[in-house]
Amino acid sequence: MPKALTVSIIIPVYNEASWLKECLQAIQKQTVTPLEVIVVDNNSTDGSLAIAKRFAGVTVLQEKRQGALYARTAGFNAARGDIIGRIDADTRIEPNWVERLQELMIDKKVAAVTGSSHWYDMPLSPFNHWVEDLFKNALFRHEKNFPFLFGTNMAIRRSAWRSIKSELCDKAYIFEDADLAIHLFQDKQQLLYDIRLRAGMSARRYSDTPRAFLRYIRLQSVTYKQHGIHTIGSSIAVVTYIVGYIILRPLSLAYDADAKRFSLKKLLFNRNQPRRHPFD
Repeated sequence: MPKALTVSIIIPVYNEASWLKECLQAIQKQTVTPLEVIVVDNNSTDGSLAIAKRFAGVTVLQEKRQGALYARTAGFNAARGDIIGRIDADTRIEPNWVERLQELMIDKKVAAVTGSSHWYDMPLSPFNHWVEDLFKNALFRHEKNFPFLFGTNMAIRRSAWRSIKSELCDKAYIFEDADLAIHLFQDKQQLLYDIRLRAGMSARRYSDTPRAFLRYIRLQSVTYKQHGIHTIGSSIAVVTYIVGYIILRPLSLAYDADAKRFSLKKLLFNRNQPRRHPFD
C-alpha cells in the first residue's frame, strides 16, 4: 500500500484575532492530523500572534512585506508536506479535509485542487454551500479556459509549487490565488474542483462598502487580463460576485450568526470586520 501523502496547512494572517482561534480549532478536529500548520504573520497589530502561539503544533513565521501574496509565498516555501494546503484565517475546514486531500492527490496528474465553501455566519449553514458550488462547478465544467483556485480552500502539490513559483507574478494588487491557477494552467498542469473538499468561510466580504467591494472585485478582471485571458468565465465571475453582493449584503449585515436569527439592531449598527484586500 502506498505511503499516505503528508499535508502542510498554510494560513496567511493579518489582524485576524476575531477569527483565527476557530480556524485552528477546526484543524485540530481533523480525522487525519496534518504534518504541520504554518501561520504566516503579516505585520498583525492585534492579538493574532498570541492566539497562534497558544496552539500546539503550530509554527509561526513572520513576513514583513505587506500583502497576501508575500505571506502565501513565505508559507509555501517553508512547507515540508507533499501537499501544501492553503486556507484563510476565517476558514473552518471540515473534519475530513486533510483526508480528502490525500485521496485526491493520489492521482499524480492533479497539480492543485480547490473546493466548495459554505458561509457559516449566514442563514442555512452549512446547506448554503450550493450557492457557491453551483457557480464554481459550472465554471469548472464548461469554461475550460478559465483556470481558478480559491485561497480560502485550496491545495497544491509541493512539486508543482516548486516547478512554477519562479514564474509567478510579483504584484501585490492581483489575486495571488488566481495568478497561481493561471500559471499552472499555462504550464499544462491539471487543476481540479472538488465539491467534497468543503470548508466554511465568513461572509464578511459583504460588509465592505460598495466602493471597497468594487475596488476589490475589479482585481478579478485585472488578474486575468494581465495574463492575456479574455474569457466569458471571467466576466461571469465578476457579474456573479456583484449580483451576490447586492443580494447578500443586507442579509449578512442583519444576520446574527450566534443567535441564528435576523436582527434589526445588527442591521442598523453593524460592526462586522470586512475581509482584508490582497494588497493590504
